[in-house]
Amino acid sequence: MSLFHANAGQAEIIRSVQKDQEHIEEIRLALSDLLLMLSQRHWYRYNALCRLVAEILYHHYAIANNLQTLGEEYTGIIQVDSNYVMLPNKALQLLAILLEYGGERLANSALAYLQNEIDRNDELLPSAKGALSQLIDTVRVMVPFVRGFHTSLFYINGGKYHISKRLVGINYVLIRNALKENHSMLGYRVLGYATLVQLVLTLVARYRQYRGESKSTPIMAPAGGQTSVASERTVDASHHQCALCMNTLQNISVTQCGHMFCWQCIFDWVDQRPLCPICRETIKKSRIVRLQNIAVGHRSVAHMQA
Repeated sequence: MSLFHANAGQAEIIRSVQKDQEHIEEIRLALSDLLLMLSQRHWYRYNALCRLVAEILYHHYAIANNLQTLGEEYTGIIQVDSNYVMLPNKALQLLAILLEYGGERLANSALAYLQNEIDRNDELLPSAKGALSQLIDTVRVMVPFVRGFHTSLFYINGGKYHISKRLVGINYVLIRNALKENHSMLGYRVLGYATLVQLVLTLVARYRQYRGESKSTPIMAPAGGQTSVASERTVDASHHQCALCMNTLQNISVTQCGHMFCWQCIFDWVDQRPLCPICRETIKKSRIVRLQNIAVGHRSVAHMQA
C-alpha cells in the first residue's frame, strides 16, 4: 500500500531538520571541546571533521535501531523508500548521511586533486591546462548554486529537502496527519520563487562580471613564449569575491573553518546567525582572523583551509 497521499510538507520537514541540527550541534561542540583538550594542533587540523562525525553518530543510532530521529519524532514524520511502501534500506540511509555532510567536501578534494594533476602534467599544452583549470573553477563556483536551486525547488514543490535523499530516493511521510500545515504551503512557494529569481539574477551577474574580467585582464607570458597557467589563475583570484556582499574582498577576514569574507560583512552576519554562510560551521567573533599583507590566490586559500 503506497503512502504517497501522506507525503510530508515543507513545514514538517524543515522543522524536523532544524530540531535534529540542534542536537547534532551539541554533539559537535562536545567533540570539538574534547579535541581541543587533547591538543590545540589537532583541533586546528581535525575540528572541521567534528560535524561529520557528529552527524554520523546521531543518525547512525536511529538507523541501526530503526528509530525516528528526535526531529522526526517531534514533527511526526518517518522516512520511506522511493515507492512510499516500506522503510528505506539502512545502507541507503547511511549513504545519504555521508553524501549530505561529506559529499561536498569530497567533491572539493577531488577538484583540488585534479587541479594539482593538471599543474604537474608537462605533456598538456598551456592552452589545454588553462581550459581545464577554468572548467574546474567553474564547477567549484557552481556548487553553491546547485544547492540553492535544489532548495528553491523544495520550497516550491516540497518533497526532498536534502540533495542526498533525492539521489538515493528516500522520502518523508507524515504519520500524524493532524500536524500537517497546508496553510503554509503558499508561503513556501512564494519563498521558493523569490529565491529562484535571486539565484538566476546572481548567476547572470557573476557571468557578466566574469566575461568583463576575461576581456580586461591581460594574460602574461613568460620568456619562453608560453602562457603561464599559474599566473593566469592568480590574476583571476585577485578578484576574489565576498560571498555575502558579492563585491571584491575588503579587509579580508578568515573564519575558523577557512572561508574568507569582508571584515564588516562577516561580523554583521554573525550578529544575526553564528554560522558560516558557506559550510554552516559554527563560528565565533573571537575566532575570526583579519588578514594583512596577504595575496589572495587559489594556492594561498587552499593552504589556509588545509
